[in-house]
Amino acid sequence: MNSVVSLRDVKLSFDGAVVLKDISIDIASGEFVYLLGPTGSGKSSLLRLLYADQKPTDGVIKVNGFQVDEIKDKEVPFLRRSLGVIFQDFELLTDRSVEDNLEFVMKATGWKSAAQINQKIDEVLEKVHLSKISRQKMPHQLSGGEQQRVAIARALINNPKVLIADEPTGNLDPKVSRSILQLFKEINSDGTCVIMATHQHSFLRLNPERSIVFEKGSIKDISKKQVQQKLDLNQA
Repeated sequence: MNSVVSLRDVKLSFDGAVVLKDISIDIASGEFVYLLGPTGSGKSSLLRLLYADQKPTDGVIKVNGFQVDEIKDKEVPFLRRSLGVIFQDFELLTDRSVEDNLEFVMKATGWKSAAQINQKIDEVLEKVHLSKISRQKMPHQLSGGEQQRVAIARALINNPKVLIADEPTGNLDPKVSRSILQLFKEINSDGTCVIMATHQHSFLRLNPERSIVFEKGSIKDISKKQVQQKLDLNQA
């Protein structure tokens, strides 16, 4: 298996409290994986470990060829450039247009050619189905679903191998949530690995995929085939 994410015996503790214990998983290039579990079960903590926002107490973490558990500060921007990270609250710059939000990230990650920047903005907005919306709109002029699509477009700018989404539909109504899930399915079908933390178990019916279930610091890894079999039994 060509793993883009590999964890071995990963532990995470805060002030003596165990958040994650003995986590070992591999995620392959092009996979779609859900992280499921209640608030506080460790889903977001594991995602933060992947993009080096925090370091494990113990264990080995490899992401896109980077050994994240030992990563040096100067290497972290390069790791994050190989990832796309999407949050529940969009995290757009509210004083800038859609275009300026995207351009800001591009210039910060080394893009220089105005023509290439312009072309890439068109490309990522089309990919998230926002090509008909003015690039000059401000975030407050967009719906929640449109703002999340801009955030996803921003995450796609540097063609990441892995897209990390932490409760990306948490602030959206069910219909919009389903449309965002469909967008992640499309991105995944293009070959990008998607790792999505979510509370919405209904997504499994719409898009049955491998699920890593978190409970009290431990995980249960359920394959796509097992997820589908369980759905078939429930429908029988």
